[in-house]
Amino acid sequence: MTPGVLFIVNSLGLGGAEKQVVTLLNHLDPGRFRLHLAYLKRRERLLPELDTGRLRELVCCDVTEGIERHAVTQLAALIRMHHIDVVVCTNTYSMLYGYLARRKVGGGPKLVTVYHTTVLRARKEKLQMLLYQQLFKRTDLLLYVCENQRDYWRERGLRAAADGVVHNGIDVEYFSDVQTQEQKLQMRQRLGFSPDDYVVGLCSSLRPEKAHGDLLHAIARLRAEGSPAKALFIGDGTQRAAIESQIQTLGLREHAVITGMQQDVRPYIGSCDVMTLVSHAIETFSLAALESMALGKPLVMSDIGGAAEQVVHGQTGFLFEPGDIDALTAHLRSLASPALRARMGLAAARRVRQLFTVEAMTSGFTAAIDSLLEDGPRDTRSLDLMRVRT
Repeated sequence: MTPGVLFIVNSLGLGGAEKQVVTLLNHLDPGRFRLHLAYLKRRERLLPELDTGRLRELVCCDVTEGIERHAVTQLAALIRMHHIDVVVCTNTYSMLYGYLARRKVGGGPKLVTVYHTTVLRARKEKLQMLLYQQLFKRTDLLLYVCENQRDYWRERGLRAAADGVVHNGIDVEYFSDVQTQEQKLQMRQRLGFSPDDYVVGLCSSLRPEKAHGDLLHAIARLRAEGSPAKALFIGDGTQRAAIESQIQTLGLREHAVITGMQQDVRPYIGSCDVMTLVSHAIETFSLAALESMALGKPLVMSDIGGAAEQVVHGQTGFLFEPGDIDALTAHLRSLASPALRARMGLAAARRVRQLFTVEAMTSGFTAAIDSLLEDGPRDTRSLDLMRVRT
């Protein structure tokens, strides 16, 4: 019988981890695996993007919070009914439910956890990790999304039966620069930018850890030097009012635009000259970074998580220490050169197409699942399926 694989994810709300699950299920071979998906909480913004016709089963467990017995029972019944061979959990909360469901069944499927987190910031998260570390030890395979993340957690004693690295990947055909120059200029005009403006973009939710204010300070400094620099924030979120206040304080009311949430970010990224990610925390292996690079934009990125595996400093963009506004400003000053932007943008797009495609990610997951079905990987190095060399 074709192996049955059940993916468990916290929700189908907007988020990089959730997006990865949807992308995988849309690309894994349903002739090779019987694919099933369970999402714990009824947040469904990504549901329209999921090709449900490829799935044998799609269920929402309607979890509110914590551990709810009915959801564990529902997952265990699904495992039994569909003869699931491998359960793939996204992050720790889903791992907890996957572990409990497997225990209720009384053994059976292999347990895989795909972990997207690097630094734990909140005290609650650190306390929870004391429990989760014990569950990781009972996991058959722990998959990280970049090498720096694996190194970080290995140094802190996080262990599973085996671990490996499969980098995030994106649909490079979808994120291709197909806009004409005229279309880009029309979008800039709609946003209030002129052809001669130097537009620096940032595509992310407006949350505190994304540090949008750092980019605003850099733009203010560049403008004080006479640069026509302007900021475009693609997204929305809880910090919008605070960011709008900061825009006013820095005298950037005519020079910074917030688009709000956008279903299709490509035209907005296409209208920018340079893209940035200036986060102080959270980023492990940013999909937004890959999308910007695939669209031919040089990227200025804070050096956290797997940033150094994405951006080759001085070739496809620049890296800087989180919070170092002097360095951020200097790198943006350098990229005011159209020739440098063009050269780095081409190199960035080429790098994503060589290393970080959805096909490569899907192949990595397929090989990882196959290794478990063959009585488990004996050598974790065999799972380093997308090792990056810079």
